[in-house]
Amino acid sequence: MSNIIDRYKNLNLPGKLIAIQVTVWLLVQLSRLIHFPWQYWLALDSDFIALLCRPWTLFTYMWMHAALGDDVFHIIFNMMWLWYFGQFFLRYHSNKQLLTVFICGGLLGGLAFLLLSNGYLVGASGAIFALVAAVAVRQPDEPIYLNFFVRIVPIRMKWFALIALALNLMHLTSGSNTGGIICHLGGMLFGVLFELNLRYGWTKKLYQPKPKMQASMGGKRPVGNERTKDRDYQQRQPDQQQRIDAILDKISRSGYDGLSAEEKAFLFDASHRKRNT
Repeated sequence: MSNIIDRYKNLNLPGKLIAIQVTVWLLVQLSRLIHFPWQYWLALDSDFIALLCRPWTLFTYMWMHAALGDDVFHIIFNMMWLWYFGQFFLRYHSNKQLLTVFICGGLLGGLAFLLLSNGYLVGASGAIFALVAAVAVRQPDEPIYLNFFVRIVPIRMKWFALIALALNLMHLTSGSNTGGIICHLGGMLFGVLFELNLRYGWTKKLYQPKPKMQASMGGKRPVGNERTKDRDYQQRQPDQQQRIDAILDKISRSGYDGLSAEEKAFLFDASHRKRNT
């Protein structure tokens, strides 16, 4: 048992999420042998009264998947996508950001299902589509490689996400798995909003205090604060450049993948600031 726990601890976050998903799925399969009504207690029911009685299902539904006899490919394909796009997401984000997008994307997908569909909902697809949309907005021109068995085809991330969106809309109009498709679209919406918020800092602007008005004699604008800001900026420049040089040295030794999520984010923000100056 301790060996299994140690292996779990050594997994990265996508691996840990997959391990949890598969473990829950196996437990649900075992519960069916004793006729435990897992769908009633853990799946998301579109009925509002049911949600009031079992509000936790808005969270638990994204850890459930179709039963073995119903659709074994449901969990297989979801876990494959979670692994692939989870790895991609971590190239430019932290573990905390991945977990935020996964959970909140699943929650928004569940809310969209509640508002626009009916029946029961299970599966992590909404959360996974949030990751797909997020990486497409962050790195739209980066290629991914699709294996079609006869040939591996590169495709830019933005086109992959748009194709996934188009396929979802086509299935939506056909009436096939309407609730699941709505959940996918809700997840994709959160992924887009998350990345745009990182880029433009919407939430930071909401909580930033407004600058106080200052009066001055003769209509002259106060320059004391501006001089202080300029001095502080000049003092920070050598420290920032020193850290950038250390990160670049680390890349030359162990490659880009050897950087931590914090180092990748710092390098990305530094290059972004440099382009804007």
